[in-house]
Amino acid sequence: MNTKVGRNDPCPCGSGKKYKKCCMKKENVVQLQDVKEERFYQQKLNLVNQLNDFILEQVPPNLYHPMEAEFKKRTGYKLGKNRRGFFNFWLYFFHRYENGLRGIEWFLAENKHRLSDEDKQMAERWANMKPQMIEAVDEKDTEVLFRDYFSGNKLNVPKSKENLPTFFPWNGTLALLEPIDGAYYFNGVRTLVKPKQFQHAANRAKQLINETDKDPEDVLVDYYPEILSALLEDPEAEVHGEQEMVTYTYMFLLNDKEEAERILSNDRDFGIDQWEEKHKKLTWQSNVQVFSDSEINGKVRLSEVNATLMIENKSLTFTTNDLSTAEQFLHKVENSEGAITLVENFEQRFKLPVKADSKQLAISYDEGVPEYFTLYAHNAMHTNIDKPIPMYQNQSLRQLVVSGQTALAEGWLKQAEYDLYKAVYEKYGSVEISADFNTVRKELGLSLSPFVTGGENRHSSVSPVSPEPREQHVVAENDVPIYEKLGFTPETVKAFYVRDIIAFYKEKTTGKSEGTERKYRNSLFDIREALEASSKQSWEDCDLEFWRDLLLVDFFDIHEQTSKSMIKDIITTVKALTKWLANEDKLAIDKQVAAAAKDYQKQMLEIYETEYQY
Repeated sequence: MNTKVGRNDPCPCGSGKKYKKCCMKKENVVQLQDVKEERFYQQKLNLVNQLNDFILEQVPPNLYHPMEAEFKKRTGYKLGKNRRGFFNFWLYFFHRYENGLRGIEWFLAENKHRLSDEDKQMAERWANMKPQMIEAVDEKDTEVLFRDYFSGNKLNVPKSKENLPTFFPWNGTLALLEPIDGAYYFNGVRTLVKPKQFQHAANRAKQLINETDKDPEDVLVDYYPEILSALLEDPEAEVHGEQEMVTYTYMFLLNDKEEAERILSNDRDFGIDQWEEKHKKLTWQSNVQVFSDSEINGKVRLSEVNATLMIENKSLTFTTNDLSTAEQFLHKVENSEGAITLVENFEQRFKLPVKADSKQLAISYDEGVPEYFTLYAHNAMHTNIDKPIPMYQNQSLRQLVVSGQTALAEGWLKQAEYDLYKAVYEKYGSVEISADFNTVRKELGLSLSPFVTGGENRHSSVSPVSPEPREQHVVAENDVPIYEKLGFTPETVKAFYVRDIIAFYKEKTTGKSEGTERKYRNSLFDIREALEASSKQSWEDCDLEFWRDLLLVDFFDIHEQTSKSMIKDIITTVKALTKWLANEDKLAIDKQVAAAAKDYQKQMLEIYETEYQY
């Protein structure tokens, strides 16, 4: 329920002041400003209608249409549906008629005695306005600071629905600005463009200044159509090339669906995206990175998707853009012992712009991290100050700065910040925290961006990490008894050693005698218990000391009663397992374990003789 705040009540903003001394004043100022702006725009509309009527009286159709055709030609036919608005704007403020006057000057000369004092004052302001090329260089709560490209003067432009409803960092324009009460309001039509287009137009203006030896103000008036045309051009459009991409698709038959799904789901290269009875999707991920930022509590994780695997009934579709990835998968299929067989494969070729990122990313983020930070993380992952930039003769940002081409590096960063800000705005609207471009700027020794939240204290980074273990470990129904025999539970089934112990057990016991099966089952049960009690995270962590302690300490802690045959079995199993792991390139000390095993067995027998014989 809303309660009206009294004039003498404490201000709801929490300042401790009375409402009439605090936010009531601010609200009144805002309301007054809104009223003043509304009156200003009403007066402006009335005056521009008078100006338009005057120009149409002075320029009959037989002159108007040829002039319009000239304007279209000089602007390179780039204006489209906005053509008429810009053409009239040119007639009002830029084109000089046969009498040497611009439209607004001619109108004022003919009508100043008939205008009201307010309209006359406004018309005189309009006649004194000079076109300016301005670039956004800072932002505040209620206004954006623009800088005049040629004079360096800074102009505070209010944010309002009529004047500047939206803005993006570093955007710029060619415009007329009307000074009102210490602020500047856009007059007439204008188009705010991205940094590289603004710079392109500024370069065109500088070229005309050099060619004509005129002042910047005169050039912007006389060559308004040409500079406007340059403002609307994408300077990189003509150099955009295409790259050919190839998609490799392989179709497989799952001869043994359950075994094939077990193999694929338990392969550490694959992440499980979906695992339902009729539809399963896995992705082959690599290059895992973690993004951190000083403005958030939490991380964003990114990884490249090398391939996707789709399982429908007994069919498997494998898709990748990388031929080496396809070859690696075919090798995995060869080791499936017939559970998976290739049916057909084909290629699809298509064109992409050279700048397009052909790699698909998998992105996840911690709870509490705003979703739009995934775009920041993606940008940070691809922003490398040592990466060659084709448009700069393959020089990197660092090389540009070192060689004194700082303006080019600045231009690249401005455009990158503009593009990312715009992408976030279009998807999420206004957000609380901007992307970080100051970390890169600090590393390059460039001035900081005023548009970055956190300013000079902002810091972000992207670091490579080892892929996290998957949450899901799928056990084939036929293997459930084996997991139970060896003592694995749902809580321990995700451990690093599980797959290898199961595979080793199956290889050593399939088709063998009951005694052989019992030997490996009992010994692997003990090894599993020792591993569970340890803090080891990989087979590489299992050094010689681990195997020594397993045999001389853990084994006897596990068994209250033992025998010489049990000791022999565990020694044999440890030697066989470490050799098997070495063959799988997962352990490199099998020979050391085998060499030490003879001494371990002797010590184990001595412990047995002294502590277990009665």
